[in-house]
Amino acid sequence: MVTTLWFLLLIFVHCNDGLDIPTIKLDSLGGQLGFIGDYVGISPFKHWTQFEQSSNLNGLVISQLDDDVLFFNRFATLNGTISTSCKLSDTKYILAGDFTTINSTNYNHIVEFDTQARQLSPLQQGLDGEVRSLYCDTNQVYVGGDFIAPIGANKTDYAGHVALWKDNQWSPLPWKGFNGPVYSIIRHDQQQSIVFGGKFDSTGDGQFFNQNTSQTVNLISSATISAGNSAMFGNNTNPMGVVCSQSPWLLQDGMPGYWEALFNSPAKPSVFRLSNVHIDGKNTNEFNIISLGSNQYFQLSYKDPVTNLPITCSEKCILSNDSAIPYQDFTVVQEVVTSGIRINIDSWYGSGGGLGSVDIFRSDVSLQPEISNSQSPAGVSDSCSTAPSSIATTTGNWTEVYSYQTYQNFLIASFPASELHSSDISVTYQPYISGQGIYDVYITTPGCVGTSTCDQRTQIVLDITLNPGNTTTYALDQQNAADQRTLIFTGSISASSGSFQPSIVMHVSPTATTPSSDTISVVADSIEFIRNSTGLLLSSVLNYYPSNNTWLPLTQQLPAASTVTTLQSVGNQLYIGGSFRANDSYTNIVAYDFERGYLPFNNIGLNGMVSTSLLIGSQLVLGGLFNNTEVPQQTLKNVAIYDTQTNTWSGMNEGVDARVEKLYTTDNTNVHLSGPFTTADGLPTFNNAQWSLKNRQWVPSSSLIIGPVVNQLQVDSDSILYLGGIKSAQTYRANDIASLETQQWKVTDVDPNATVTAGVFWKNGKTDTTILSGLFNFNNTQYHLAMYDGVWSGLLQNVQGEVSTLYVVQNQLLVGGQFKGTLDGSNSPVTSFAVYDLQKQAFQDVQGVTNSDGSPGQVNVIRPQSDGKSIFVAGNFSFAGLLNCDAICSLASDSRQWSQVSQGIEGNVMDMSIYKDSITVVGDLKVGSTMTGLAVLDNVNAASWRTATNDITSTSSLVNDGTGNFIISGRDNNQFYLGTWNGNDLKPIDTKLGSGTNIQQLLYMPVSSSPSEDRFPTDSDTLLMAVGHLEIPGFGSSSAALYDGSTWYPYALTSSANGSSGIIHSTFTITECCTPKSVRQYLSIPAVILISIAISLAILFVLIACVFLFLFLKRRNSVKTQTEPMPEWRPKHRPTSLLAMLDAANLHDSAILAAGPSSKREETAVGYTTALDGRGQSMDISDNSRLRSSSGFSGGIGGISFGALLANALKTNGSSAVASDESPKVYYAKYPFEAKEFGELAFDAQVPIVVTDTSDNVWWMGYKDDGSGNPVSGLFPSNYVSSTKPF
Repeated sequence: MVTTLWFLLLIFVHCNDGLDIPTIKLDSLGGQLGFIGDYVGISPFKHWTQFEQSSNLNGLVISQLDDDVLFFNRFATLNGTISTSCKLSDTKYILAGDFTTINSTNYNHIVEFDTQARQLSPLQQGLDGEVRSLYCDTNQVYVGGDFIAPIGANKTDYAGHVALWKDNQWSPLPWKGFNGPVYSIIRHDQQQSIVFGGKFDSTGDGQFFNQNTSQTVNLISSATISAGNSAMFGNNTNPMGVVCSQSPWLLQDGMPGYWEALFNSPAKPSVFRLSNVHIDGKNTNEFNIISLGSNQYFQLSYKDPVTNLPITCSEKCILSNDSAIPYQDFTVVQEVVTSGIRINIDSWYGSGGGLGSVDIFRSDVSLQPEISNSQSPAGVSDSCSTAPSSIATTTGNWTEVYSYQTYQNFLIASFPASELHSSDISVTYQPYISGQGIYDVYITTPGCVGTSTCDQRTQIVLDITLNPGNTTTYALDQQNAADQRTLIFTGSISASSGSFQPSIVMHVSPTATTPSSDTISVVADSIEFIRNSTGLLLSSVLNYYPSNNTWLPLTQQLPAASTVTTLQSVGNQLYIGGSFRANDSYTNIVAYDFERGYLPFNNIGLNGMVSTSLLIGSQLVLGGLFNNTEVPQQTLKNVAIYDTQTNTWSGMNEGVDARVEKLYTTDNTNVHLSGPFTTADGLPTFNNAQWSLKNRQWVPSSSLIIGPVVNQLQVDSDSILYLGGIKSAQTYRANDIASLETQQWKVTDVDPNATVTAGVFWKNGKTDTTILSGLFNFNNTQYHLAMYDGVWSGLLQNVQGEVSTLYVVQNQLLVGGQFKGTLDGSNSPVTSFAVYDLQKQAFQDVQGVTNSDGSPGQVNVIRPQSDGKSIFVAGNFSFAGLLNCDAICSLASDSRQWSQVSQGIEGNVMDMSIYKDSITVVGDLKVGSTMTGLAVLDNVNAASWRTATNDITSTSSLVNDGTGNFIISGRDNNQFYLGTWNGNDLKPIDTKLGSGTNIQQLLYMPVSSSPSEDRFPTDSDTLLMAVGHLEIPGFGSSSAALYDGSTWYPYALTSSANGSSGIIHSTFTITECCTPKSVRQYLSIPAVILISIAISLAILFVLIACVFLFLFLKRRNSVKTQTEPMPEWRPKHRPTSLLAMLDAANLHDSAILAAGPSSKREETAVGYTTALDGRGQSMDISDNSRLRSSSGFSGGIGGISFGALLANALKTNGSSAVASDESPKVYYAKYPFEAKEFGELAFDAQVPIVVTDTSDNVWWMGYKDDGSGNPVSGLFPSNYVSSTKPF
């Protein structure tokens, strides 16, 4: 993967709204302050209405453009989401969705927003359910969704799912409503109509109705119930119990089985309503339903209760185990007439499956008179369903007879011929007519041959009352030899209601003739009510014409059970998207022309649900849950573009990884997408993405919004209100790292999928190199270290685990964490600790740290000693190499050998401070047998650790003020703790931070200004900075904040990928930071003026005096008298051996050197001449074995005097060679030097020094006379000596 570095710069200025914040002196930090953490977005704090997260609520977020910088402020919080909006006027918008409160005020799913006043207003009491669609039309609003009625309204006026807001009050639409949700409402300009789309098939006025659930199959009196593999014991063994929801029915544990209903007469099932068991975790999972006789699977459609998406199934349907769901409806896609059904249960939750209840609805209105064979339990009626149903009742003595022609039972009544005109036998048919319409009514008469009753038949009369106050009769002769189906009525039938019930009564005709037999037989079979198919049906789309107050379905309707989620219109066409299928014509998306009908898209459509659409010119943008066209053409990952002029499909590169729920545009150029997706084109995104139609590419966003945005409203020229389910919003999109440089924020995108754990700067000459640890992908290779010095490069590619801490000492990068593998460029093993030479660009061999079982240990913190000779490494481990040292160990910087610090401590060290010779550590520790959060080693050579007398249980961070006083953070008794430690006592600081505060790092931050004169510590130039997760009273959470001793000032806010607060783990700077410095106390203005005058006069006097002194010294001595500044320390190596001693074998006159008169030696020393002067002899001083003293730095050189060394050095003084053991040089002390450390060489001014090593530009090695004529060696600063003899 080719990665890039991009920067977003912001001028970080003070707010112009009266809010002031401290300003950090970045120059004191080297110019940069970096923040490392676990976050995907960061904001500098500027407004009190900024936020990290909206608690457990979603937010209405308003952006504010401040000096060309976009800040996000919380406008309101709501206990749900806003899913739709529309513009009512120039300053007023309607916002709606699934919520009840905004800022704890009840609005109930819909609210009005005034952009000018920035106020929310209720629409009376709101609605009693979710709003899914809005259309604002001048002074009225059409509202659709999944609700019944406005709260407080007369519900008899509303059938549900649609309402009208007009003249500041609610009113029903003329048809009262629908029987299902409304997902889209648009205006069709050419038709001058309002189009409603959703999932419905009937209107509340009864003009259009749903035949599918108009009536139930009577499972008590009209069916025989049985089962297979029922539970053998307990109260749930009877399959009849699920009828009327008397008691659940269970299968045997771990066994598949079935539940079966055999109908007395054929029926056409339209909907199966099932509920699960919910007993001891037992529930049905996968099932299917077959038609008895043909054994064909019913193809079913249902709404997934989790995603609310329609799903089609046949052999493997899913029944939810959510106990909050009372039942699920499974609609038959292609209805068939069957004599019975079987529900096969193939898998289950828990130990077994079963059913809680079963209801079967039928779409046909067919009445079959029966003699009840009820299986109902005692006390249960023959019909327990609350849904209306058709019934047929008998009067007189009837018996059941089986017909071998129709393969079903029918009724027959026989009586003497003498009673022909007095018999009271009759059958009353009462159909349930759910909606008024044109029907054909048929009656079936069984043939007389099959029952041998041809000589017993006569005539009957049907009294037909299908409309109020209108009864007609129909005479029918039953002397037919074969079964006969007769049309007895065609016309309008009124809907069943409480005041009227359609009926047909069959009885013997008053004019019936007596047959030849002495017995009369009258037969009764089924009557069918068939709605006229030439009438308009309703399937999920309704067209409303407000001008003449009429409403009609489309002339050609979608297939039954279709779901319409989105509508667009242009010209005479209507683009319909959702979930539907019309054989091989169109799938999930189709165009409807009001003159030509349906116009399929190329490749039939899309192979998954379309949730949302947007029409921009000729480009129809579609979002949903699909991955290709129905006839596969190309990959279209959940988003597609269809060109309506060329009829061609195109995608958005690699698309997004999950469903697109909303599309919108603000400029007709860029398309905004939102939904539960997390990547776009394979790159991370957070529920929102943007596509450029012009450039055909994704538009990266420099800011961050987490949570789907469904629209943006321009409040004013500098402010935008974002609508949706927003969890968090930050100024910058930043992946774990950001920095502040010269009061500008810099966001570094190393790798979009990178994880950053730590960072350091390395100053390489004039270049600052950024070094990061974590996980990075460069050119498809994963690395644990990344370095940027113009281009990014990676290190540590052959390790597994995590690198979590970095430190740079003398051009050496120290790497710690918990990892294992091999070093780059070699097979050398590495375990949890590594050293990288930044100048040589190579890893150095060093033994790692491990636990007692050999697994990688954990390194949390690395700190050097002040002189850089020793590196202290701490964390949670048991061994460093083969050395047993728990929790903390010391590494020699030159030899890279481990050594123990002190025994008696174990646990997990989280932070460490080295002050002078003492070491203070915090974490989860154990010293001896004491559990502690703080331990101190008073001297690196001390034998044991000590703890505080008033200890706390767990600590995470500490900071030293430079005087041995510390601030310590952690937790005590499961509460956040911040306190001071003076080396003996811990004292808590009352910061008033929330109990959930978690401080990861503390440091003193120099500031140039602050809203208050207070500083921390008092009388310093610093404030205390804490990073991590801070709960600040009156504000909320912040990831970095400054503290002046009384007030916390949020400084940086972050967000994590799931919308919760992010966390900053650590900061990093170019120069090591920071200890407080004393600052002057402010005086009164008059005092300041007087002091200024006095200082000016004093400065003038001093300047004059300096001039005279300079002239005097110049005439007296032309040599510089002040110490030259120390050169910059660039250590290459420390001298590790002493000056090679003289080779005595080369001396011709050892007696002169060893036993010469003392006066002669003194004369030689004082006059800088020796007995060797003029002898032409040179001395080899390279034999270390003869001349090295036991101390290594001081003491005599076995019989060789300092005079001999001095003489030999004078011989080589004129050569151009650099001073060394073989070619020593004579220098002279310009100033006295006092030795403060072991190995340093003290001397007075003007004494001669024999210099043998100048390889270090600061510290040289040499010899001097110890006062008795013997040489003594050591280190001294190079700027204290000169090659010129002083006067």
